[in-house]
Amino acid sequence: MARRTAALIVGALIASACAADDRVVEPTATTSAAAAESAEASGALRPLPLTSPDDTPSLERVNATVDLGEIVFDTFDGGGVALDQVDEATIDRLLDAIKPIDAPLYQDAATATVWLEADDLVVGYVDPAGDAWAYSVRVLNSREIVNDQLGGLPVVITYCPLCGSGVVFERRLGDETLSFSNTSALYENDMVMVDRETGTYWWQVAGDGLVGPLGGQTLTLLPSQTTTFASWVEQYPDTSVMVRPDGRDYSQDSFANYGDVLDSGRTPFPVSDGVLDDDRLPPSARVVVATIDGESRAWATSPARVVDDELGGVAITVTTDGTGARIVDADGEAVPLRSAFWFAVLTTNPDIELGN
Repeated sequence: MARRTAALIVGALIASACAADDRVVEPTATTSAAAAESAEASGALRPLPLTSPDDTPSLERVNATVDLGEIVFDTFDGGGVALDQVDEATIDRLLDAIKPIDAPLYQDAATATVWLEADDLVVGYVDPAGDAWAYSVRVLNSREIVNDQLGGLPVVITYCPLCGSGVVFERRLGDETLSFSNTSALYENDMVMVDRETGTYWWQVAGDGLVGPLGGQTLTLLPSQTTTFASWVEQYPDTSVMVRPDGRDYSQDSFANYGDVLDSGRTPFPVSDGVLDDDRLPPSARVVVATIDGESRAWATSPARVVDDELGGVAITVTTDGTGARIVDADGEAVPLRSAFWFAVLTTNPDIELGN
């Protein structure tokens, strides 16, 4: 696809969001104890067997699936530099400038209400053991990646505020278990992750390897929801909630008016031509996408409704709550999905069908 060149129009917004809110809150002993107890009781493996970011291999520019000039590093000074022009020193300097969370702790939902409001967004995930977990988007706006092991499964919880994309992936790929860092680069205005084991660059919203030894491969998508804290707790009252890391407040929302920027036809970093012009939904509309047997479809998360549908020959039910959505098959099993702004979905599949 042709690409729309974008000026770095919200550099100050992004810089302020990517630096964690530095107002410090002192966690109580009760909160700290509850977090540790919850993590242990819920099957999280501590300490996590993760590769150190310092051991991330240098990028091998092999197996590229996109033009390297279309991957642009945010230099956090209002500018950017493309991967085909960047030097290794800059790559090293920008690695984990947006710092992932590698040792998350958890607390119960009642304790989390001290700092989480009912209408705050969370990324919710239910592990193979049936335990539910919630990750505040307030925190993820500044941290973007959480590496964990839940219910015996290595997972990575990801959120890119520039695409509104909350996506949970399995960290296992074949015989390898990966751990993820943040390159500070964007592709299609979306976060580019790097795995610390092979140095491959990954497109977050799609889960696709862009360049490196694992380029061309795709991470396994897991069921999740990006919805309000109240909606998630109503569904899963025993959910564990990730504690705010580093004792920071994370109350600042630098992206509160970002939807207006998108809907005016602008993005901070380049996107393909046409993705901001699709008139079926505004660019900032939240949607969920599922793929079954090679067939993909998107549904707007608003208004709240229940839709019986069929995808890839499988009967499914889509339940939206006005903010998020869940999809189950005829047996009630959750269907893997990704949640994102409409424009971001179109970057992965410009011809995707929009469901009722």
